[in-house]
Amino acid sequence: MVTGVLETEEEMTRHSPRQTIAELAAAATMQTEATRQRVVFEWGQTLFTELRRVWAQLETEEALAYEDKVAAQVHVLEDATASLEQLYHTLGRTCRRLTRHLQSLHS
Repeated sequence: MVTGVLETEEEMTRHSPRQTIAELAAAATMQTEATRQRVVFEWGQTLFTELRRVWAQLETEEALAYEDKVAAQVHVLEDATASLEQLYHTLGRTCRRLTRHLQSLHS
């Protein structure tokens, strides 16, 4: 059995053309949003790569006083936390939308 917005010809006849078009448009919109998640994943990967680079630089920096090094580490972690919070909210929002869309496909 094939699953999706319209499962069978019988399903198609139970839907009005307007409803069918609306469902197809919603499905296309959801897939476009899901496809955009790749950019979000790349942003997260770039964030972690940069965080790792900056952290390694701080660990090897001998010219900084200990207190300055700790202050810099705190600053880096605060910036990373803010960026990760944005990433978390973006992924969560998309997950909730896709979950609602999946539920509508099952109803």
